[in-house]
Amino acid sequence: MGERDIERWFTDQQGRQARRREACASKRWFATEAEARAAALWDRTQYGEDLTSYRCQECDGWHLTGGRGRSR
Repeated sequence: MGERDIERWFTDQQGRQARRREACASKRWFATEAEARAAALWDRTQYGEDLTSYRCQECDGWHLTGGRGRSR
């Protein structure tokens, strides 16, 4: 692996981290899993949305996802 390859890899990693931070910032944030699950239940009863909570590696908080088939 040459120096340019390493620089390209590092630049790519920085871009990925920035995109993850932006995605995280645009989501509802919950301090605990219980809070996230309560919000998911509320959304399900009010709007019929089937959401699942997951721990965010970026912010160490909890978010909700509507993705199916994902174990989080």
